[in-house]
Amino acid sequence: MGTSVADTSKVQVSDYFARRGTPQRYVDTLWMTQFYPRQPGTGALLYVLRLAFGSGMAASIILGFAAIRRGNIARHRAWMTRAYALALGAGTQAFTQGIGNVVFGSSKLTTTLMLGAGWAINLTVGEHITHRHSSSRTSSATAEVGFP
Repeated sequence: MGTSVADTSKVQVSDYFARRGTPQRYVDTLWMTQFYPRQPGTGALLYVLRLAFGSGMAASIILGFAAIRRGNIARHRAWMTRAYALALGAGTQAFTQGIGNVVFGSSKLTTTLMLGAGWAINLTVGEHITHRHSSSRTSSATAEVGFP
């Protein structure tokens, strides 16, 4: 069984990122979306969603890393929460896809929209947690200083 150019290149790219401490699964997600053949039943919209949310996850990790290097723990926590929320999208997608198929029927568009909904729900919850956490820290800090 032969090795494809895509597989050989992936190993080289993976080694490059591994030496720099980039988690492998994020590289794999974008790599597979870009270079592996699409599965039957998936279309251009799902391809775009995977690239967008995968890139968003990678950007969140990079920004989180940059924030912790500057010593900004609150910003690091916020960016890493976003990355984690996007990474957990597959778990939520099991529910959104199942519910979407029951309510709207099974089609390529329904599947794509429900997969996107899984990422969007997780990102929304992550943002809510981030803002709730930052507002509680702000209100406790102002209370300590004596501001209302």
